[in-house]
Order: sequence, then C-alpha cells, then structure tokens
Amino acid sequence: MGNVVELTILGQRLVIKSDEDSAYIRKVEEYLNAKIREVSEKTRAVATLDLALLVALNVTGELLKAREDLDGIEHRSEDLHRQIADLLP
Repeated sequence: MGNVVELTILGQRLVIKSDEDSAYIRKVEEYLNAKIREVSEKTRAVATLDLALLVALNVTGELLKAREDLDGIEHRSEDLHRQIADLLP
C-alpha cells in the first residue's frame, strides 16, 4: 500500500510515498536534519547543494564504516563458530 508523508529537509517541503512506517520515516527525517545542522555548524558551505553534498558524504562515510564493522563482526562470529564446533565432540 504505502504511506504518504510530508517531510521538511533543508527548509524544503517533500511529499514522499513509502512502504516504511511513518514513524520510521520521521526518524530518518530527524536524523538527516540533525546531520544537516551538524555539518552546517562545522563548515562555511552556504549553498544548499554544497551542504546537501557534504551531508551525503558524511552519511555515506558512516554507512560504509558501519558495513565494515558489521563485516568484521560477521567474520569474527564465523571464526568463533568454527572454534566452538572444533571443541565439541
């Protein structure tokens, strides 16, 4: 079906349709706006596009780091699983 939600990001009104729960979409909106505030306080970027690109770079960096961390956890989990299996009769 899909939820229609009105968001405001960088002062721009966006109406989106998503299969995600509207509460989840609001969390995404809040997170993105918080990142925008964070980046705008740390940079001299005033153009909306420049600010959006800097935020996109930061969020992408966070995503890639989280994926690397998850991959490391998965590999460690597999190693531990093998070690446990080797110890069992």
